[in-house]
Amino acid sequence: MSVDMEMHIDGVADLRRKLNQLDDGMKIKVQEAMQFEADAMKNIARARCPVRTGRLRDSIYAKVKDWILQLGATAPYAIFQELGTRYIRPRKFLKNAVSLRIQSLINRINRAIKGAVREASSA
Repeated sequence: MSVDMEMHIDGVADLRRKLNQLDDGMKIKVQEAMQFEADAMKNIARARCPVRTGRLRDSIYAKVKDWILQLGATAPYAIFQELGTRYIRPRKFLKNAVSLRIQSLINRINRAIKGAVREASSA
Protein backbone atom coordinates (compact mmCIF):
# COMPACT_ATOMS: atom_id res chain seq x y z
CA MET A 1 0.00 0.00 0.00
CA SER A 2 1.35 3.45 -0.87
CA VAL A 3 0.32 6.93 -0.08
CA ASP A 4 0.46 9.58 -2.76
CA MET A 5 0.29 13.22 -2.06
CA GLU A 6 0.09 16.07 -4.48
CA MET A 7 0.53 19.73 -3.75
CA HIS A 8 -0.10 22.65 -6.04
CA ILE A 9 1.53 25.98 -5.32
CA ASP A 10 0.67 29.06 -7.31
CA GLY A 11 3.62 30.91 -8.79
CA VAL A 12 6.14 28.02 -8.88
CA ALA A 13 6.68 28.37 -12.63
CA ASP A 14 7.34 32.09 -12.21
CA LEU A 15 9.74 31.41 -9.32
CA ARG A 16 11.61 28.80 -11.37
CA ARG A 17 11.89 31.25 -14.30
CA LYS A 18 13.27 33.96 -12.00
CA LEU A 19 15.79 31.56 -10.44
CA ASN A 20 16.96 30.54 -13.90
CA GLN A 21 17.37 34.19 -14.85
CA LEU A 22 19.26 34.81 -11.64
CA ASP A 23 21.64 31.99 -12.40
CA ASP A 24 22.43 33.20 -15.94
CA GLY A 25 22.47 36.86 -14.98
CA MET A 26 24.60 36.23 -11.93
CA LYS A 27 27.13 34.17 -13.85
CA ILE A 28 27.51 36.85 -16.51
CA LYS A 29 27.82 39.66 -13.99
CA VAL A 30 30.28 37.79 -11.75
CA GLN A 31 32.39 36.76 -14.76
CA GLU A 32 32.52 40.39 -15.92
CA ALA A 33 33.51 41.55 -12.43
CA MET A 34 36.20 38.90 -12.20
CA GLN A 35 37.57 39.78 -15.65
CA PHE A 36 37.76 43.46 -14.69
CA GLU A 37 39.76 42.63 -11.56
CA ALA A 38 41.92 40.08 -13.43
CA ASP A 39 42.92 42.79 -15.90
CA ALA A 40 43.69 45.17 -13.03
CA MET A 41 45.82 42.50 -11.31
CA LYS A 42 47.68 41.81 -14.54
CA ASN A 43 48.45 45.50 -15.01
CA ILE A 44 49.73 45.82 -11.44
CA ALA A 45 51.88 42.70 -11.79
CA ARG A 46 53.34 44.02 -15.04
CA ALA A 47 54.13 47.35 -13.41
CA ARG A 48 55.79 45.69 -10.40
CA CYS A 49 57.79 42.90 -12.03
CA PRO A 50 61.53 43.26 -12.54
CA VAL A 51 62.39 44.19 -16.13
CA ARG A 52 65.61 43.53 -17.94
CA THR A 53 64.46 42.43 -21.39
CA GLY A 54 60.68 42.70 -20.93
CA ARG A 55 60.15 38.96 -21.52
CA LEU A 56 58.87 38.36 -17.98
CA ARG A 57 56.59 41.38 -18.08
CA ASP A 58 55.16 40.35 -21.45
CA SER A 59 54.54 36.79 -20.24
CA ILE A 60 52.20 37.86 -17.43
CA TYR A 61 48.62 36.76 -18.07
CA ALA A 62 45.22 36.83 -16.38
CA LYS A 63 42.35 34.51 -17.28
CA VAL A 64 38.86 33.97 -15.96
CA LYS A 65 37.13 30.71 -16.77
CA ASP A 66 34.47 28.71 -14.94
CA TRP A 67 34.48 31.05 -11.92
CA ILE A 68 38.28 30.74 -11.56
CA LEU A 69 40.66 33.68 -11.87
CA GLN A 70 44.20 32.74 -12.89
CA LEU A 71 47.11 35.15 -12.71
CA GLY A 72 50.58 34.00 -13.70
CA ALA A 73 53.61 34.36 -15.93
CA THR A 74 54.88 31.92 -18.53
CA ALA A 75 58.54 32.97 -18.62
CA PRO A 76 60.57 29.97 -17.43
CA TYR A 77 62.31 32.01 -14.73
CA ALA A 78 59.14 33.70 -13.42
CA ILE A 79 58.98 31.44 -10.37
CA PHE A 80 62.53 32.37 -9.36
CA GLN A 81 61.70 36.07 -9.59
CA GLU A 82 58.42 35.62 -7.69
CA LEU A 83 59.68 33.36 -4.90
CA GLY A 84 63.40 34.10 -4.96
CA THR A 85 66.39 31.80 -4.72
CA ARG A 86 69.44 31.74 -2.56
CA TYR A 87 70.92 34.40 -4.90
CA ILE A 88 67.81 36.36 -5.88
CA ARG A 89 65.53 38.08 -3.39
CA PRO A 90 61.80 37.37 -3.92
CA ARG A 91 59.99 40.04 -5.94
CA LYS A 92 56.42 38.82 -5.29
CA PHE A 93 54.99 40.86 -8.17
CA LEU A 94 52.11 38.38 -8.68
CA LYS A 95 51.31 37.94 -4.99
CA ASN A 96 51.36 41.70 -4.41
CA ALA A 97 49.04 42.30 -7.37
CA VAL A 98 46.52 39.87 -5.88
CA SER A 99 46.92 41.32 -2.37
CA LEU A 100 46.29 44.84 -3.63
CA ARG A 101 43.11 43.92 -5.53
CA ILE A 102 41.56 41.10 -3.46
CA GLN A 103 39.21 43.33 -1.47
CA SER A 104 38.17 45.13 -4.63
CA LEU A 105 37.45 41.75 -6.23
CA ILE A 106 35.28 40.71 -3.30
CA ASN A 107 33.37 43.99 -3.33
CA ARG A 108 32.87 43.87 -7.11
CA ILE A 109 31.55 40.28 -6.96
CA ASN A 110 29.16 41.21 -4.14
CA ARG A 111 27.84 44.13 -6.19
CA ALA A 112 27.45 41.87 -9.24
CA ILE A 113 25.44 39.32 -7.25
CA LYS A 114 23.21 42.01 -5.74
CA GLY A 115 22.65 43.49 -9.21
CA ALA A 116 21.71 40.07 -10.61
CA VAL A 117 19.27 39.48 -7.74
CA ARG A 118 17.72 42.90 -8.32
CA GLU A 119 17.33 42.26 -12.06
CA ALA A 120 15.84 38.80 -11.54
CA SER A 121 13.34 40.01 -8.98
CA SER A 122 12.14 42.85 -11.20
CA ALA A 123 11.71 40.63 -14.29
